[in-house]
Amino acid sequence: MAHRVIALKYRPQDFDGITGQSHVVMSLKGAIKRHAVGHAFLFAGPRGVGKTTTARILAKSLNCAEGPTVTPCLKCQSCLEIAASRSIDVIEIDGASNGGIEEIRNLRESIKYSPLHGRYKVYIIDEVHMVTNQAFNALLKTLEEPPVNVIFILATTSQIKVPLTIQSRCQRFVFKRLSLSEIVDRLQQVAKSERLAISERALFYVAVRADGSLRDAESILEQLSSSIEGKINEADVLQLIGFLSYDFYFTLVRAITQQKLTDAITMVNQAIEQGVDIQEIYRGLVGYLRKLFLLKTGLTDEYLELSADEIKNLKQIPVEQPEILKILETALEFEDMMKRSVNNRIALEILMSHMVLGFDPAAADQPARPTADNPGAVGDVKTAVIAVLQRTSPRLAGIVQKSTLIKEGSTVTILSEVESLVKELQNQKTIINEALKKIAGPEANLVIGLAPASKKDADTLADKIITMFDGEEVR
Repeated sequence: MAHRVIALKYRPQDFDGITGQSHVVMSLKGAIKRHAVGHAFLFAGPRGVGKTTTARILAKSLNCAEGPTVTPCLKCQSCLEIAASRSIDVIEIDGASNGGIEEIRNLRESIKYSPLHGRYKVYIIDEVHMVTNQAFNALLKTLEEPPVNVIFILATTSQIKVPLTIQSRCQRFVFKRLSLSEIVDRLQQVAKSERLAISERALFYVAVRADGSLRDAESILEQLSSSIEGKINEADVLQLIGFLSYDFYFTLVRAITQQKLTDAITMVNQAIEQGVDIQEIYRGLVGYLRKLFLLKTGLTDEYLELSADEIKNLKQIPVEQPEILKILETALEFEDMMKRSVNNRIALEILMSHMVLGFDPAAADQPARPTADNPGAVGDVKTAVIAVLQRTSPRLAGIVQKSTLIKEGSTVTILSEVESLVKELQNQKTIINEALKKIAGPEANLVIGLAPASKKDADTLADKIITMFDGEEVR
């Protein structure tokens, strides 16, 4: 017998087998029982959560020899043909490749013919948001007043791209993203049926990687079962899918909050050398920081989707809500750089640097205030101001870093040789002044100006010209 992949082998065949969409199942069952089934449906939701499967089950329920019924027999000709995707009365159309005006015109012609075996002719249009505007316009009238024995089921992963004129003619059902526990429970049933030995932690990370998609989770489980002999454990999953455990991100965030830049950069480079995708490291870090932020805001543990031990680890990270918010904001500011950078490995290392150097709760809450009596006071003030600005505006901190800072008593002067940067500093003077007062005290006075051109550079240029033309300088 030919091998069937797990996602197809264990595809639900009736409403009771659908995972995590009880609100949709309840509504459809009620409509069938009351003989009040609409003529057009729009199923919207993430990938791999059961939209097309539910559409097929609805078609079975309506065309079953014992129906319309909420429990199709799965034995009659209609049920068997629909399950095998060879029913003449259930037509599945891929909107991405058959969404042109000609295909919709052909559809309009075909609906004139009565169903051959079942009660209804069911059209399932997958990824309907890919249909062209002209095709949508051609479909409007047909969708609004189809023949009595025709039902349309439109499925999409992007409801916002479906025209409102189409949505208004359909009964809309929103399929939700499956939770970790729902995916793990389903995978345990599949593993038991397939006689697969797999640990709970391995199933957990399969569910995490699936990101709410049961089909993705079943595909990963299929890959694991065919490539690993014996019991499948956590390490096997992480190695196969190029994923990092939450223990990795716990250690990384600890290094950031403890301002251990060397440790943080070493960790990400070791992960890269092991074959983990750089974007995967970035996404995983942002996701973990989000969980830490939610924990600090006081949300219940169910929203964290973590085990009890991992939640305990989160609580051990010495960071308060404002600090984790700044770190998370810094990470999100680098999203575009991570996507567009020619060398996103360097971009990730720069992100680590910004996170570590920008994290200094003590400097913000109880800053040291250097005075004129303190040697190196100017350098301390500049460093401290940059650290504070790093939290609110990394760009502004970078401009101050490149500028010259002069401290004379309570007056601090920031000079830049670039006129455009001087204007930007002046526009942001309020922010810089607030940072300065935290460092040098409320009596601090800020002055921003244009630095004179370097005389050394000017003299060097003049000397070159004199030498080149064998001349002399006349003052």
